[in-house]
Amino acid sequence: MFHIVVIVVIIFSSLKWGSWNRWREFLPTIYYFSFFNMFYQYISYTMKAVWELDGFFINMFVTDSLYTMIAYPCLVVLFLSHYPEEITMKIFYYFKYIGVAILIEWAAWRMDSIEYFEGWNLWWTLLFYFIMFPMLRLHFKNPVRALMVSVFVIAFLLISFDYQIL
Repeated sequence: MFHIVVIVVIIFSSLKWGSWNRWREFLPTIYYFSFFNMFYQYISYTMKAVWELDGFFINMFVTDSLYTMIAYPCLVVLFLSHYPEEITMKIFYYFKYIGVAILIEWAAWRMDSIEYFEGWNLWWTLLFYFIMFPMLRLHFKNPVRALMVSVFVIAFLLISFDYQIL
């Protein structure tokens, strides 16, 4: 039930405050976010997971699909719609999104709606959000640079959690 509430809140927030008239501008970044989420799901299914959702809506596949195909695109629209230009407002904007995201994840953890493995914890999640939100903006502004940086971020995470991919 937790995940459905989160997904519904993201959808309604996006519908209320997102600039859906600009969805075509945001589409490549939506694909970027969804692709890397599916990449993690593939790696976690075929190798090992560092986190996994619990308390599914129907089952894990449906819950992950709802996040990937509905909630995350809504989140991208919401995040990119009102991105500020002034530097201090950018910092506040990042902290607002990172703060809300980590609070939601903390609540999921407290309610046993997410499980961590292999040393992953809320601190790793916080670091991930400090990377993820700037990467969404970078991808929106410069997709090639974001993809190049993503390779290094993925390599760092794979090495940090001892994934044996080669």
